[in-house]
Amino acid sequence: MAKKPESSGYINERRYGYSIYVMQMRAIPAATDGLKAGGRRVLWTARDGKKYKSATLAGATMPIHPHASPEGAIDTLAAPYGNNIPLFKGDGAFGTLLNPTSYGASRYTSVTTSKFTNDVVFRDIEIIPMTENYDGTLMEPVHFLPLVPIALINPSEGIAIGFATNILPRALDEIIVAQISHLKGAKKLSNPMPKFNPIDDGAYASEETDRGIAYYFNGHIEVKDSSTATITKLPYGQTHEKVIGKLDDLLEKGILVDYTDRSKNVINIELKFKRGYLKTVDDVDLYKSLGLTVRHIENLNVLDFEGKAVWNTTPVELIREFTDWRLKWYVTRYERLRDLLEIDLQRYYDIRTAIKHNVGGAARKIQSRTELKDFLQEIGIAHLDYIADLPIYRFTEEERLKNEERIKEAEAQMQEYLDLLSSEDKRKKVYIAELQEVLAKYTKGTYND
Repeated sequence: MAKKPESSGYINERRYGYSIYVMQMRAIPAATDGLKAGGRRVLWTARDGKKYKSATLAGATMPIHPHASPEGAIDTLAAPYGNNIPLFKGDGAFGTLLNPTSYGASRYTSVTTSKFTNDVVFRDIEIIPMTENYDGTLMEPVHFLPLVPIALINPSEGIAIGFATNILPRALDEIIVAQISHLKGAKKLSNPMPKFNPIDDGAYASEETDRGIAYYFNGHIEVKDSSTATITKLPYGQTHEKVIGKLDDLLEKGILVDYTDRSKNVINIELKFKRGYLKTVDDVDLYKSLGLTVRHIENLNVLDFEGKAVWNTTPVELIREFTDWRLKWYVTRYERLRDLLEIDLQRYYDIRTAIKHNVGGAARKIQSRTELKDFLQEIGIAHLDYIADLPIYRFTEEERLKNEERIKEAEAQMQEYLDLLSSEDKRKKVYIAELQEVLAKYTKGTYND
């Protein structure tokens, strides 16, 4: 009879396993692609670029996501007022300025992968590492290989066992500029301040605390006279509902006489204070009383590049480490392209050999495919089936000239791959060029798919 484990040890073992599961699968985004497991899985399922009903996509993802329905992950990735750059392009109700998390029922909403996802997140999708799903019936990605650290671009929150994360969004252009500077050898990088593009709101100040870096955001008020003002913007992270609650409190205290909320697609709340009040209060106190100054403490916890431990880092450190990690994958990219080109190049060499030995003429005399393959083997053909399947016209003089041109082009391309594989500096130049393409394409104002 098997010995039962001591209760304390058994509980601790189970607790540890569950803790790892929560961190890896549900709560903490990865440093690699900035995604949690649910988000990664729905993107993978939608990688064909088709338009999916949200409910349909959620169902299609379940074979690799054996937990609660990933509808929440779909909503999060599509939210236009929840991300600097949505990874899904949504059709239907995916939140509004006044209520960013007001999502429609999944049977009424649809998504497709955004252009940014296709260009940046799915880059080098052919070489992403794969692993078996929970029951070993399918394969799913360990992580994607985005060109930029997604963890710093879109906000992320999560609570695990013993760990929590609260990552503020940054502007894509600042991230890319920092990456390029690092690749060019800069010893010092400036810390990119948080910025939330949908409302064009950036942190105006920061301070170190024992819990992490605190960042401050302000809304905006237009003062008309000593008694009248209009709120035209809420700070990042502040809700319309909470501000209305603040205004109701000021009404009860007699500070505010009345207010009119005309907010729809923009924030427009007209305030009427008691006579002369705005002359007696400074801007700092006014903004605080209205809920228009918000303090966010960033807790930048991500899963490390091995996906096994929580890494508490800083934006600059993450940019450096991510960029170095991503650069290493260019070796895998060009090894794959080299290997594929080697196959094509050998086929061109085989055609050259076949023409030289008049395979077209010989084929007319040979009675069986077996005899043909034996003949091809004798003259040094490597890809027997490929050459045997080619029509006779491919071995003419005209085709010989075309084939020689293919060889010339392939050999030049092969040399380029070999040069890239032998030089990290050249790989850095490629990475910089690709980052510059993203910079030019996706940083002209607020991102719009």
